[in-house]
Amino acid sequence: MIKLIKNGTIILIIGVIGLIAVIGSELYTHDVDQQPPKGYTAEEIAAMKIEPININTASVDELSALPGLSKKQAQRIVDYREQNGDFESIEDVMNIKGIGEKAYKEFAYYITAK
Repeated sequence: MIKLIKNGTIILIIGVIGLIAVIGSELYTHDVDQQPPKGYTAEEIAAMKIEPININTASVDELSALPGLSKKQAQRIVDYREQNGDFESIEDVMNIKGIGEKAYKEFAYYITAK
């Protein structure tokens, strides 16, 4: 009986550790689309009623108004779109020369591909 309780306790402990690992992983890989821009709370963002810009239809001027995106990078987005068709996801902009993860994280909240 004592051996059974020990085995059950060990299984329970392993299960709890696994659950903690899964939750931690989810928190670590939280999608950038769901994070508000730096310096603002989610409530402040909601009050601003910010509409994301569609990268499949936006002009160079609209794109270059985004934080962390230069006019040159905006032009590359438009050029890429014209040559390759619509972006399937917002992450696809990182395929463009000069737009890395750091720049992407600055403007990702403000764009959509839908």
